[in-house]
Amino acid sequence: MRPESADGALFLSRDEQSRMTSRSVQHMVSRAAQIAGSERRVTPHALRHTFASRYLEAGGTLAELRDILGHTNIATTDRYSHASARRMQEMVERL
Repeated sequence: MRPESADGALFLSRDEQSRMTSRSVQHMVSRAAQIAGSERRVTPHALRHTFASRYLEAGGTLAELRDILGHTNIATTDRYSHASARRMQEMVERL
């Protein structure tokens, strides 16, 4: 079991006493994408956006997503509510 930082950080630096820097997280995500064979540029923001979009497509609510993402204003979360082209096509075909 990993130790928890004093401020409750999820990702800890190598010394396990402080938060990882944003640059360290970016490097970790890029490296994982490279190992997975992805030719696309993968960033932490892209992963967050993909998660948010898929959460809503799966039936999650904006209020729930706001809490998960830690937004204080629902308008900030609303930018993830755009429907994907695939989902719109599926909905049109159901009619």
